[in-house]
Amino acid sequence: MEPSVMADESTKMETAKQEQKIEYQVPPYNPTHVLSPEYEGTSNYEVGIAQLRREKLERLERLKADPEASQAQIRQAEEDLKTLEYLYENYHIGMNVFRTAKGGRDKLRE
Repeated sequence: MEPSVMADESTKMETAKQEQKIEYQVPPYNPTHVLSPEYEGTSNYEVGIAQLRREKLERLERLKADPEASQAQIRQAEEDLKTLEYLYENYHIGMNVFRTAKGGRDKLRE
């Protein structure tokens, strides 16, 4: 093919691509059960963090009662417990808007 014919065809293809509009179809969001009943109104994440927190708290208490436990082990257990508390608090603060505010998600769509 000649270069001028190739240029014309590529220009036509680019124009066709620009004119073509892509329409996205998003299905409606109509949940029937947002939270599973077995979690008693909390999420799986919250239940998991609470369980881990209890385990770390028990471990910390055992370490404090153990005379052979090193200070490094006790400090690490305290840090682990703090980290889990921060994770739970951060999640709770973020999700609180969606759980308590009427139309909380509508604000994001504006």
